[in-house]
Amino acid sequence: MKTNSPTLVEHSRSESPFGRLMHFWRKTLGMSQERLSEDLGVSTRHISFLETGRSQPSRLVAAALADCFGLSARDRAYLLTAAGFSADQSVFDTPELAVWMNKSMQNAMSRAEPEPAFALDNFGRVISVNRAWLAFMIPRVDAALLESPNMYELVMTPNGLRPQLHNGMALSCGLALYLTMETLQSDDPQGWAMLERLEAAGALPEGWQQLGRRLIHTSDYPLALNTEEGIVNLTVYNDTLSSTSQLVQPRLLIGRIYRDDYQRVVTDEELVAVPEDHPLLYRPLIGEG
Repeated sequence: MKTNSPTLVEHSRSESPFGRLMHFWRKTLGMSQERLSEDLGVSTRHISFLETGRSQPSRLVAAALADCFGLSARDRAYLLTAAGFSADQSVFDTPELAVWMNKSMQNAMSRAEPEPAFALDNFGRVISVNRAWLAFMIPRVDAALLESPNMYELVMTPNGLRPQLHNGMALSCGLALYLTMETLQSDDPQGWAMLERLEAAGALPEGWQQLGRRLIHTSDYPLALNTEEGIVNLTVYNDTLSSTSQLVQPRLLIGRIYRDDYQRVVTDEELVAVPEDHPLLYRPLIGEG
């Protein structure tokens, strides 16, 4: 919903990743700097300095803020990472790693056939898919969305799956919060651009910040699909593709879609109808060395 007040993007372009996340959660929870300073036991000036990036938090302060905000384990990890207490490894700096990730990605998707599988980066860009994913998406979403597909737009926008989902509003709130955490932590232009596109498309439900915060965050999420036969319950299972305990960049997610009743998601006829030369079909990892 459009308002005359500054948007999240306009409000949150601090130079400090930690400051952006801190500001977001403080505003979402309706906390003043004075209230937060009392809860944390520091001066209001220090709170202001943390948000603007003039001061950097210790691990103890970052953890205490996560406690004050009541963050989930996932959102707590975002805050600590933004404070500088973890490091990412670039896949593009290590050609051998890129080769390994590409083989792992292709293997995971091919083993999932005849069920849909896909690979995403951390901002939802669809990197590669298997035949069943295309068989599922092509009849259900606007063809323009598949030209340069992003999972957030595919699921959340009116010309994507959103109108066909029984749980579309709740799912949109959860996905919007996930994307926001990625963007506030990294300040990546891809994230800001996607948030702006989703807002312009009317894909962000009113009050999504609070609603998304109440959801249980897991690597799996439900798709309750409205069909002529009634609601078909699907589950999307996501795994992070990484060669070490540390995350790599771009962080690749391998997703698989299954029906909760153990039936096939797509039929053999739908699989056969998928074009053999579709550009997304088993597309190799961009930047592979």
